[in-house]
Amino acid sequence: MTPKELKKQFAKIPHNPGIYIFKDRSGRKLYIGKAVDLKKRLFSYARVSDNRIDKMLELAKSIELHPTTSDIDALILESQLIKLHRPQFNIMLRDDKQYFYMVFTAEKFSKIFLTHQIGNWRLEIGNFIGPFTDGTALKTTLRFLRNIFPYCTCKEKHNIPCLNYHIGKCLGFCCLKQQNPNLQLTINPDPKNKDPRQSRDNRQQYQKNVRAVKDILNGKRTSLIGKLEKEMKDAADRSDFEKAIELKSKLGALKKIFENANIIHNAKFLIINSKNTGKNTALTKLKEMLDLKRLPTRIEGYDIANIQGQFASGAMVVFTNGKPDKTSYRKFNIRQSEGRSNDTAMLKEVITRRLQHNEWPLPELIVVDGGKGQVGATLAALRKQRRRIPVISLAKNARHRGNHIFIGNRKEAVSLSALPPQVRNLILVIDAEAHRFAISHYRSRHRKGIF
Repeated sequence: MTPKELKKQFAKIPHNPGIYIFKDRSGRKLYIGKAVDLKKRLFSYARVSDNRIDKMLELAKSIELHPTTSDIDALILESQLIKLHRPQFNIMLRDDKQYFYMVFTAEKFSKIFLTHQIGNWRLEIGNFIGPFTDGTALKTTLRFLRNIFPYCTCKEKHNIPCLNYHIGKCLGFCCLKQQNPNLQLTINPDPKNKDPRQSRDNRQQYQKNVRAVKDILNGKRTSLIGKLEKEMKDAADRSDFEKAIELKSKLGALKKIFENANIIHNAKFLIINSKNTGKNTALTKLKEMLDLKRLPTRIEGYDIANIQGQFASGAMVVFTNGKPDKTSYRKFNIRQSEGRSNDTAMLKEVITRRLQHNEWPLPELIVVDGGKGQVGATLAALRKQRRRIPVISLAKNARHRGNHIFIGNRKEAVSLSALPPQVRNLILVIDAEAHRFAISHYRSRHRKGIF
């Protein structure tokens, strides 16, 4: 198939996300790929210069298309088709890259992990789903699903519930060393709830959550939605309206994910044009919105991770020209606030210690996780060091999702939905990266503390 023959088919190709399959004269599948935009992706083949792709195009005589309603559908369908047909060029064009697999361990309460090598799990393995070609898209999908169906990813057992339990991403009991029903928790996200170890319903719910994630990644979303709708109706029939409302919320969130065609593309959004910062749209809009004197070419993001002050950890991430600058990331072990759960005091300590490093370039903007208290703590630390740097904070809603921002000393919050999309996405990416880095450092300290 020559570039000219490819171009002849462009008129028939939609801009949908979906799967495309190159087939030879006999109908044998040569290569299966996914795309956020089928038309743009296939058009790119007419311009690529690569011996392996040229060889595949020489053998290809037709293209089979499978448009999907969302990026996630395309990701899952691609995995199923590659596993079923094992096309020759899917292996050849991977270079030294490896496929991704989702592993479900064979424990009573299965843990879910992303891996390249299935064989490394040996006896621990329960079953797996894959291969997946796009690790970033898969991680984004799992992040959305985990908000709806919390599950465990802890590789070690704990004496106290893990941090993910406290932010609603784990049910809490599945990774505890002791399963003593008389042992009460000192912290619980909802004071009305019982210790998760005492709840039989929670244990059953965990199994349902794992099955739900399996069903979705296996392409059984429709049957899962049918099950959830039946459970919701049954709960309403027996007047368990609290359960019915919970299931309705899950169904709504799940449908929203699959109805949004570009949800993965939007979640992965990061500033693309970083070579010429003067033309960087997000940074320019951020400068205008905050009335900054200079373009914020260096932005620092901060977050704190702790449980009741134990192993309290702080993290600083740096975005240079709108992109993560990981060589400039820094970790902090909280000192003065150890043993006390006071995030604002911990943040103030981290900012103060950071400002003592004169060898680190100062940022044009600071982004912190939290509300007005966190902004106040940051501004107080800046004043003490006689620094004037603009500060914004990202506040979360009850589901721990970014909802609005506070800008400096301004009293009124600004809804995220009111921000330009480029600015909103940049703030969300910085906050998510700071959160990830803080939790990573906390877990490392927590593991060392246990041993």
